[in-house]
Amino acid sequence: MVDITMVRSKRELREFIRFPYDLYRDDKCWVPDLYINQKALFNKKTYPFFLHSKADLFLAWQDKKVAGRIAVIRNNNHIAYSGERCGFFGFFETNDVYEVAKALLDTAVHWTRQEGLSSLIGPENYTTNDSCGILVEGFGLPPVFMMPYNKPYYQDFFEKYGFSSKLALVSYSVDSNEMNEKLARISVKAEERLNNKGITIRPINMNSLEKELLKLRPVYNTAYKDNWGFVPLTEEEFLFQARELKKIADPGLILFAEKGDQIIGFICAVPDINQVLIKIRNGRLLPFGLFKLIFRRKKISNIRLLILGLPEDYRNLGIDAVLYSRIYKYGRERNILTAEAAYVMENNYIMNNILKNLETTVRKRYKLYEYTIPG
Repeated sequence: MVDITMVRSKRELREFIRFPYDLYRDDKCWVPDLYINQKALFNKKTYPFFLHSKADLFLAWQDKKVAGRIAVIRNNNHIAYSGERCGFFGFFETNDVYEVAKALLDTAVHWTRQEGLSSLIGPENYTTNDSCGILVEGFGLPPVFMMPYNKPYYQDFFEKYGFSSKLALVSYSVDSNEMNEKLARISVKAEERLNNKGITIRPINMNSLEKELLKLRPVYNTAYKDNWGFVPLTEEEFLFQARELKKIADPGLILFAEKGDQIIGFICAVPDINQVLIKIRNGRLLPFGLFKLIFRRKKISNIRLLILGLPEDYRNLGIDAVLYSRIYKYGRERNILTAEAAYVMENNYIMNNILKNLETTVRKRYKLYEYTIPG
């Protein structure tokens, strides 16, 4: 028998956060999230998502032990922006018993129906700017920073329940040795053209972070407005996420393309801190995790290419090639040997062609699912 309870107390929230640590205890590829970071995501008083939307958390119990968890989400900004009357679910984890997964999904469907919504999409941890989808190909490899990792049976469970594929996503593996010659050839010519047009490239100024981000936000919102699931980030959300990234950011990996004093494009890559976090198995910085975090950071040899943004008016000028080239050169100087570019929607033909032209290879595949709520 499976019992479902809503998370209402601090103790229950601890159970919700800690469940994956038990579920993946023996999985060498799983990367623990820091407990303190997870706790911040569910703080309805301080996490900016809750300024405009809502979510409830549920636990599944079997034999008096936690057997699964799920968050059910109403993103009011998504509904207003897209016109889609859909709810979302995220932070989904379950043991290998289908009845547990079914009970959690039944709860999510009921909650979504009660909200007057017509479909349920997920997994998506609040928005597409967070971890979303499940891994369906590429098991046996640890995830890079902020990418999902899950049990292989999740796909079977969703499809058995009646979910259908909503969106396919891929990540690309980039080997610096393979990119070198072709990228250099393309970027040299492109940079000459940009100079003639008065377009320059520079790193972010971390000493004026908020000022920089307020200039960047409209460019970000313009560049991604046509992507499925995109919702313009509020100022509070944009600054919150940027402050979180600042904790691990390397300014040499965050570049702006400018014309005059106007930002017209950007690229953001981050050190793959998961190469360190995978060694902190309990998700706690104290007493020893902090030392591991400090001393192992210098050994990080991989980055995640998190996002590239170019508004439509500035595409096909070679800005993307120059940005990638600058990241490549900066990484090589610091012994960064590989990168993973993710996410990329399979139907984003422009971005897929850019990455394929750089001699990358598909590393992993992901799926986001949708379930139509019965009338």
